[in-house]
Amino acid sequence: MLKDVLKEINDSDYISKTNIAAKLNKSEGLIEDAFFQLNRMGYIKEEKTINSCNLKCSNCPYSNSCNNIPIKSITVTEKGKKLLGR
Repeated sequence: MLKDVLKEINDSDYISKTNIAAKLNKSEGLIEDAFFQLNRMGYIKEEKTINSCNLKCSNCPYSNSCNNIPIKSITVTEKGKKLLGR
């Protein structure tokens, strides 16, 4: 199941644990645990950053909270990409 979650993360433009849970027919709690395990094992990397982009705010979905609320980004690491390539 971890590989299925990793594939969903890799294939998604916008990562939503709720959407992944629905797509895989699993509970959100199980998906939350999968994210924790994938991060712990080094297959994904989670970072909280303050948005400092150059987009015009009217086009940005984060414009109301820009530079105020950290945004969590999740990326698949090289180790994770190798696992998906198998």
